Order: sequence, then C-alpha cells, then structure tokens
Amino acid sequence: MREYPFSEFEEVLQLFIIAAACIGAILTTVFSLTHNITEVFPFLYILPIILVVYFYPRRAVLFTLCISLMYISLIFLLASGNTTLMVIATAWFAIFMTIGVVASSYANRLVEEKNRIRHIIDNSQDGIFCFDLSSGLLIEINAKFAKHLRFERTELLGSDISRIWTDTAERRRFSALVTTEKKPVETEILLRARDGTVLRFVISPLEVTHDRVLCSAVDVTGEKIVDEEIRKTLDDLEEQVRARTAHLERINEELKAEILEHRRFESTILEDRKSMPDTEEERK
Repeated sequence: MREYPFSEFEEVLQLFIIAAACIGAILTTVFSLTHNITEVFPFLYILPIILVVYFYPRRAVLFTLCISLMYISLIFLLASGNTTLMVIATAWFAIFMTIGVVASSYANRLVEEKNRIRHIIDNSQDGIFCFDLSSGLLIEINAKFAKHLRFERTELLGSDISRIWTDTAERRRFSALVTTEKKPVETEILLRARDGTVLRFVISPLEVTHDRVLCSAVDVTGEKIVDEEIRKTLDDLEEQVRARTAHLERINEELKAEILEHRRFESTILEDRKSMPDTEEERK
C-alpha cells in the first residue's frame, strides 16, 4: 500500500518479487512431495499472499484463490494416495483464503482512508505539509502549499525542508515547541519561494506522531504588507498632525506676541496723550 503511484521500475520490481515468491513456493511443494516432506512447504504460500495484499490489496482475494487452488491441485496430483495430506491441504486452503480475505479487507479500508485523507488535504483551502522532525524531509504536501511557493508538488516531495525553510534556528524552536507543548502552537515563519521571494506564513501543527508533524500553513504575506502600509500611513498622519500642531502653536505664540506688542503700543500712546495737556498748560 504505497502512498504514491508506482514508477515503471517499481512496478516491474514488485511483480518480479511476487513471481519469485510464487515460483519458489510451487517448486518447493513439488520437491517436498516427491521427497515425502510434508511439514514445511505450506507456509511458503503465505509470503506471496502477504506481498500481493501489500502491493495490490484490491486484487488480493483473487490472487489468494488462484495460489490456493494451485497449492491444493499439486497436492491432489502428487499425493493423491495420501488421504491425511489431502485433508491437511484442504485445511490449508481454508487458512490461505481466510488470510487473503481478512488481510485484503483491512488493507482496502486503509487505502480508502488514505484516499479520503488525500482528498481532504488536496481540497483544503490552507496549505498542508508534513515533514520528519529528525531528518527534515518533506513527506507530504498539498498542491495549495506548493502553489504558494511557486513549486510543483513533485519538486518538493522527498526534498529537505531547508530548501524552503532556511532559518535553522527557527526550525529548531518550532520542533521543540511541537514536541513539548500539548496544545497546537501557531507560529509565524518565513519561507523561501522558488523565485527567491521570502513569504510569511502562520503554521499550526495538526498532528504530531513519533518524529512526524503535519502542519497547516496560511500565507499572510499580503496581510502583513497591508498591515505595514496601514501602520506607515497612520505614522505619516500622526507625523503630519504633530507638524501641523507645532505650526499652529508657533502661529499662536506669534499672535500672542503681536497682541502683547500691540497692547504695549496702545498703552504707550495713551500715556503720551495724557501727559500732553499738562505740558501745554505749563507753557501758558
């Protein structure tokens, strides 16, 4: 049950391993029956069944039926005179089928659950990424997160997270937080996009298991720019208000000085006028 589709080489390798296990079980059965060895060879059929359940869970029941029929056919062909062995072979046939049906049923449920989680992750409005805390490898990301960073999803899968999260100290602090804190910790970090642009994200751990952490990531770069522009505008307005207030205070002080000067001037003129009649009388 692989998370990602097989490459052509992997597909051929898996088929080769399954074929080798089947051929080995069949040849061992023929050799054992012709040499009167009856204790070991039935166990060899469990291996190819388990391999098919792991690699191809949807085809496991059909494969189990085929390999079980092959097993019981060899018994009836090569040991038809041994009634005890044929009864045991029938029991092993039932055991093989039980293993195949139960294991494939469980494996199919796991595949369906993975597909459901994959659908949720791929259609999430937030960026999602999962990385290994010890190795730093990106285990999983969704298309939304890759798009934020101008990458293709396949370009980042399996690469080191330092490719996008360049601040080592920041990563270590986050790793320490998620391993010690019991509640989700929102952290603001800087990530580097493919074109070298530094973007600001708020990440929150959704699940921490062993050395792996699954996080949601929200791009707040635009919001941060808007906040900074608003703050700058407010600072500019405040500076303009301070400058205007200082200008008005200077004008007010100047007006006060002019009024005082005007009053002093008026007082001087009035005093001069009062003193003028007395002087004229003295002259007469």
